[in-house]
Amino acid sequence: MVVQKQKTMMEEIREELAQDRELNATYQRELARLRLANQIAALRARSGMSQAELAAKIGTKQAGVARMERASYTGYTVGTLAKIAAAMGANLEVRFVLPDKGRRVVTRATGRHIRG
Repeated sequence: MVVQKQKTMMEEIREELAQDRELNATYQRELARLRLANQIAALRARSGMSQAELAAKIGTKQAGVARMERASYTGYTVGTLAKIAAAMGANLEVRFVLPDKGRRVVTRATGRHIRG
């Protein structure tokens, strides 16, 4: 009797995304928004600034910063992101990254190589 390894949910998702370009594009767009919103909130928290303080530094209102810290926000501009970065003493990097299938990644905690 052959026992098949059960796929993880992430393996199933990756397979589905690989087979459906439109779904993958939507997934990548939403993931980018989520990451950006989380980065803004984390950087602001790390800098010890309130939403109101950041808003004052970038010329908007507290509610505007709160919106930008939500994954559903779609109004980001490079100019606004540059203002946010400057207000918190950070650098803004905008990059396009091609997927590297089978790349090796060194984990920070263990120094071990894993397949990414």
